[in-house]
Amino acid sequence: MKLLAAADFHGNSGAENNLSKLLRGGHDCLVLIGDLTNFGPPEVAESLLDLVKAHGITCFCVPGNCDPKSILQVLDRRGVNLHGRCSRLGEFNFLGLGGSNLTPFNTPFELTEAEIQEELATASCDTVGELILVTHAPPHGTEVDRIREGTHVGSKSIRQFIEKRQPLLSLCAHVHEGRGVDQLGRTLVINPGPMTKGFAAEIEIGENNQVNFRLLEI
Repeated sequence: MKLLAAADFHGNSGAENNLSKLLRGGHDCLVLIGDLTNFGPPEVAESLLDLVKAHGITCFCVPGNCDPKSILQVLDRRGVNLHGRCSRLGEFNFLGLGGSNLTPFNTPFELTEAEIQEELATASCDTVGELILVTHAPPHGTEVDRIREGTHVGSKSIRQFIEKRQPLLSLCAHVHEGRGVDQLGRTLVINPGPMTKGFAAEIEIGENNQVNFRLLEI
């Protein structure tokens, strides 16, 4: 399976153009990891999702903390909503959680650590097949949740879930300067970086679930 992961568009038309250049890569699935808009309105996401639909690619999407919660209605209507859900594609189960843990900025879609823990616990997945976790917020205390000053700002509940469930892959975003890769046990954690800067990631899962990746830059 060949995945394209992209995040942090923030309603920017340049970011949408960047994605259009990558959608010609013959991917099996596009994973959008939130912040499609910049504090709304939710309709801003429509043109982005129109672009995805035109390419006929399977898409899973979670909202980001800068998206209004009403964007879930748009994602539901488009059939791409992964927030609080588990969807299967081929041999893989995709489990998603949008928003982020609490920030100092009172952004539209924030959850307490207890709420994150509950959402992940109640989104049941098929026990058959490998798990791919998709969360806008990164796991705490990793290379992908560190802001410029060096502070870790990711979610402790997401990290606990990964340590317990050990998914094959964890895709996250949120911390723009956290673009990169880390490892938690067997789980490969990837933050593709913001699409506003032309950043994305390509992941190929091969035989014996061997994961290979490339951090992309337009």
